[in-house]
Amino acid sequence: MQAPVKKKKSWRRFWQITGVLVVILAIAGAYVVHRIRQLPPELMKDIRAGVAARDIANPDQRFEKFLEGRYGSLSDPANQQTAFLGFFDPDHIRAMQLLVKHSPPGQRQANINASAKWIQKYRENLTPQQRASLSAAILSPEGELTLKKATALYNSQDVYYRDQTQVVISQLLTTIASLKK
Repeated sequence: MQAPVKKKKSWRRFWQITGVLVVILAIAGAYVVHRIRQLPPELMKDIRAGVAARDIANPDQRFEKFLEGRYGSLSDPANQQTAFLGFFDPDHIRAMQLLVKHSPPGQRQANINASAKWIQKYRENLTPQQRASLSAAILSPEGELTLKKATALYNSQDVYYRDQTQVVISQLLTTIASLKK
């Protein structure tokens, strides 16, 4: 008579442990979903665009695919300007840091350099109308405030990240300086 009682207790114990594990997994899942929903929508756009472009071997093409996934066709000058101004958006700065941090080590510097090349190419190919529009956006009081916030956020980043991305910052500063002329 005692044998069936032991068997009943072991099954009861199994279902208790299973129930506790299900509750723990449900709580953990709810927490993860909650944290993901707290991410800024702009950050999620960057992550989706980065994932879509990750398998392209050429870093310049990979970066352009990322920008197109994020901002739309780069043949549209408005999308190009939005992509450039995105370098000063706090959510985009955070997303880029995450993408750099989580990109394969062999691609990391190539991706950064591709970003700098794109900025340089963008600056060199601006038409007078595009230059005037970009100048109005950046040199306005709102633009100056955005630049200050972006600079403060960038300067708060890890020193190694800043060192890696200094080629991009150099191109951004060169572009801004060219607008002031």
